[in-house]
Parts: sequence; structure tokens; C-alpha cells
Amino acid sequence: MNRDDHQPSDERAAGRLSSALRRAMQSAIAEGLSDPRVEGCLISVLDAVMTPDRSTVRFHISVLPGERGQLAIAALRHASGRLKAGMIKKIEIRRLPRLEFQLDDSLKKQAALDAAMHASSQSRGELSALDAADAVMDNDKE
Repeated sequence: MNRDDHQPSDERAAGRLSSALRRAMQSAIAEGLSDPRVEGCLISVLDAVMTPDRSTVRFHISVLPGERGQLAIAALRHASGRLKAGMIKKIEIRRLPRLEFQLDDSLKKQAALDAAMHASSQSRGELSALDAADAVMDNDKE
């Protein structure tokens, strides 16, 4: 392989740092937020994007149920200091960037698209792969 085929080492390092920050944030959230705005919510960190100067990291957050998304983002912003403290315990970094949170509803859109495709295939009388597999297994039992 040619050396030019690889990303520059600075880009790879930024990618590794973003990935480490995403995992550390997910862990900090999982360890507990005592804010009532997030009770009963499933919060997932989908991505972490660093600014080129590495002063800020923007976390793309998915929240279920979706109606509570804005409340959960507000709770995360409010708890950013505590979350930073939890993250510092997980990764070795000289200076943790400023944290930003952005609601990402791509999982919700994907689920809606999957449901629409499934409903469409059922209305046309097509079997889904799971339904077909179940039918084969039922025939094998007989």
C-alpha cells in the first residue's frame, strides 16, 4: 500500500480522540444523571465531532422517547461540568474540550422508514425475511 492511501496521522489521532470522547461521554451518562428531566429516557451518544482547533466537541445525542429529546439535551447541558469530571476519569487528556450537545433524530427516522417499508411489503403480500424464516422453521417441525 502506498503511504498516500492513509489518512495523515493528525486526522487519525483526531478520529481516535473523538471516538474515545464518545465512549467516555456514554459511560459518564450511563453512570448516572440525577436530573428528573432524563428519568425514563434512553440516551445514546451517536457521534462526537471535534472542531479543527480541538477546543470544542459536539456530541450527537439520540433520546428515546423522542418527545423528551429537548429536555434531555437541556439536562445534559446543565450537567456538563459533572459529565466532564466523569470523562476525565476515563481518558487521559491534558485539557478536555468544551462540550456541546445536539439532538440527533436519525435513529428515529430510520425506525420510521423501516416500519413504513415493512408495512408496505405486508400490504403487497410479500413476506419479510423473518416471516419467511419462521415459515421454513414451522414446516421443518411438521
